[in-house]
Amino acid sequence: MIRDVTIRENNFLLIFSDAVLLYEAAMACDNDDLNSALAKSSVLAVNFAIEAAANSFLQSVELTTPLKDSIDKFPTIDKFNFVLQWHTDNHLPKGDSHVQAVSNLVKNRNAMVHPKVVKRSLPVETQVGPDGRLLHSVITSPPRKGQDVKHKLLGPDPELYTHHDAKAALQVMTKFLNAFVYWWGIGYDDAELFLFQTWDGSLSARPVMFRKNQIDVLVRNDHFLNIQFMGIHGMFDDDSPQI
Repeated sequence: MIRDVTIRENNFLLIFSDAVLLYEAAMACDNDDLNSALAKSSVLAVNFAIEAAANSFLQSVELTTPLKDSIDKFPTIDKFNFVLQWHTDNHLPKGDSHVQAVSNLVKNRNAMVHPKVVKRSLPVETQVGPDGRLLHSVITSPPRKGQDVKHKLLGPDPELYTHHDAKAALQVMTKFLNAFVYWWGIGYDDAELFLFQTWDGSLSARPVMFRKNQIDVLVRNDHFLNIQFMGIHGMFDDDSPQI
């Protein structure tokens, strides 16, 4: 039987799973420089996934073309805020820890992709090495007892990133999206219609489309991701198409 179906393309799942794969690669890498590059790439991919989720959820709103073009230029957080206000008349709770964390993550992304030259003062110790060469070392003070040590993902930092930074960024995103879907008041089965590729050719299964490796990578890391804003378990038990 040949029939026409409509497919709604969406790259959120691809970008999200790529961010997790980059985290896994960084975690398995022993080279500090390569580990840092992979971790930074994962953090950036997390930010791309957040932007993709915001744009995906905007599809739930009926907009005229001029208004859509205007909202496309909104900052990422403002897009989530617009969707929430449209459906619930409520704003994002600015004081909420999930909102603050994802806002800081986006600010960090902006600093990474729009780097600026900055000046700062640091104490440096100069010593003469065994071979007579001068050695310059930055003096770093250990954190005071009880001092809150901020994670690098919460602000730009020139030091090496690690897979811990990538893991923290992934957790910031999933916690925020879990909270956002809860504030919206919809279930994961409704939310995933905006986050997965979908088609209208399924008669009995969920109308979502995915690649098996994308779901596999999320499932094996769900012990720390705790994904509640969309379904990832039991995806291979029905006849949903795997693209």
